[in-house]
This record gives sequence, C-alpha cells and structure tokens, in this order.
Amino acid sequence: MKTKLLVAACASALSQSSNRLVLIPEGQFSGLDGRPHDAPYWNLTAERGRQIALALNNRAIDLVIDYEHGTLKSQTDGKPAPASGWIKSFEYVEGVGLCSSDFNWTAQAQGFIDAEEYKYLSPVFSYTPQGDITGLLCVALTNTPNLDELPALLAAAAQDLFIQNSNNEDDLMPEFLKLMLKKLGLAENATEQEVLTAANSFFAKVDAAGFGTELAKEQTLNAAVDAVIVSKTAANHQQQPDPSKFVPIAVVSGLQAQIATLTANSNKTEVDTLYTAACSNGQLLGDDMQAWGRKLADEQPEEFKKFVASAPKIAALNGKQTDGANVAANNQQQQENKHTPEALHVANLMGVELGATA
Repeated sequence: MKTKLLVAACASALSQSSNRLVLIPEGQFSGLDGRPHDAPYWNLTAERGRQIALALNNRAIDLVIDYEHGTLKSQTDGKPAPASGWIKSFEYVEGVGLCSSDFNWTAQAQGFIDAEEYKYLSPVFSYTPQGDITGLLCVALTNTPNLDELPALLAAAAQDLFIQNSNNEDDLMPEFLKLMLKKLGLAENATEQEVLTAANSFFAKVDAAGFGTELAKEQTLNAAVDAVIVSKTAANHQQQPDPSKFVPIAVVSGLQAQIATLTANSNKTEVDTLYTAACSNGQLLGDDMQAWGRKLADEQPEEFKKFVASAPKIAALNGKQTDGANVAANNQQQQENKHTPEALHVANLMGVELGATA
C-alpha cells in the first residue's frame, strides 16, 4: 500500500486565456515517454479525485506553483525557489479531472506565459504500485513535460515536504493495514481498490441495518458503532420487560374473555326479564308476536329493548283472564250493576239483600 513519487510527464499545455487549470486528467493515462515503468498506467478515479480535492481544500495555505520544480530542488541545492503562482482552491470536474479555477499568476509568470516562454504545467503526484493516483504534491511551470523520474535525493525531499510522519510510516502503517485487511477479510497483498470495495460494502451493511447509523453521510465509524450499541441496548430492554410493571398478554386476554362472557350473560338475563314482562303486560300479543319478540331479543337485544321501551301496555291484560274466581267476581259485579241506585238504597234501609236480576 506504499506510494511512489514521480514527476508526471503528462504536463498540460497552458492557454493564455485559460480560466481553468487541469492538474491531473481523469481516467487512465501514461506519459509521452511511456512511463510509468513500474505500473501499467496512471489512473485517477472520480472518487479519488474528489478526495484529493477535499484534502487540498482543507489545507491552511495555498499551493505554490513554482518554476521547473524548484521547490523540490531547493531541498538539496539550497537555491531559492520563487513562486510563479498560487492555487487557492481545487475541484474535481467530471470527465476532466482534478482542476482549479481559483488561482493567480505572479506578474513575471504572467509575462512568461503571455510571451509563451513557459507553455506547460507539470504536477508531482503520488501513486500506488497499481498506478492509482493518491495525492497531488506540487505543481510547476515547465518547458520539459517529458521529465525523468526524480532522482533519489529529490524524492526524499518530496517525502520531507509533503508526507507527514514519514519516519513512523514504515513501522506503524504496515501493522495498521494488516489489522484492517484482516478485519475486512482480505489478504495482505490486496489492492487499494479491493480494500475500498470491501470497506464500502461493510459501511453499506451497517447503514442498511437500521441502527441509526449514517456512514454514507460522512458519519465516523466510531459514532456509528456507538449508535449500534444504543439501539441494541434499547432492544434488549424491550425484550425483557419489568414483571412488576407489565402483565403477560395471556393473562390480559383471559380477563377480557371472562369480562365478555359475564357481560353477555348479564345482558341475556336482562333481555329475558324484559321479554317475560312484555308477554305479561300485553306488549307481545299472541303466539306469532311472541315468537317475533323472542327472535328479536336473542339476535338484536338492543333493538328489543327499544321496542319494549316504546310499545304500549294493555292494562286489561295485565292479569290472567282464565282465572275462574276472577271471572265469577266480575260477573257478580256486572249483575249487581244492573239494579238501579234507588232500588239498592231502599233495600239497604229495609235490610233486604237484592238478588241478581234475570
């Protein structure tokens, strides 16, 4: 996973009126002299291009454009390395590559460019043994786009200038990478693309698990793990409720069934009582009407209650009309009622009981 530093021979021609610098082109490319010799080609993907632009834009200082890579050479020869311009911000343009539209030239450099005394822009970038470009180190005005590889001393100077903690990289990074490769289920000789694919697959699984993580939205892995722990803890608490606060569903269902049965029995008793009363007080006359009332009471008890509440009662039918004693008493009363009041008064004065009239 280490990178090698070379001076790219893919320098782009400068236009006198150009308002965009193309620093590294998109896709696979090689130098005019056939380089790279230690990789099949150089390759800048859109994903890596955006990452490089973001990293450069996070720098606190502008990136210098020098003459003929003077900044690197000055690390060994001590000579001044004047700037020809400065790049203030970077962008990745789809279909084009790593670019900048926010830059300025010094007055002297602008004069050189206008006079075509300098015609090419040459970037120094790092790349893997597979040819994948990993970073932009510096940029220079040059007239020799087919530059050779940096001599060993200049490569070392580039390391000192642009790669932080280089003294610890050989000791720490291999062990860290071995651990990450192992956790991702990859071999130690896995390519960078294989590592990126495995990592993105892992992140996608975590995002899709529904734990409230958002790795796809730049959430850190540590924050995502914390979200998973919180979600898992909450789920465990839900699975093991406090028995002092919750009643088992089976108990609740049993009580509901008992209540329903008692309610139904109570309603049936009430309706039966109303039906018997309705038959006795003349609200349900005859067999047909009583059969109808029984069916309504059984099937629609609430409607039967409404009927009983509104149906008139027949007072003359409140008692049993087949009772013999009542019939005789009624007949006697009717017979007595046939005497005139005057006759009854005279008989009473004389102490005589009048009999029934024929």
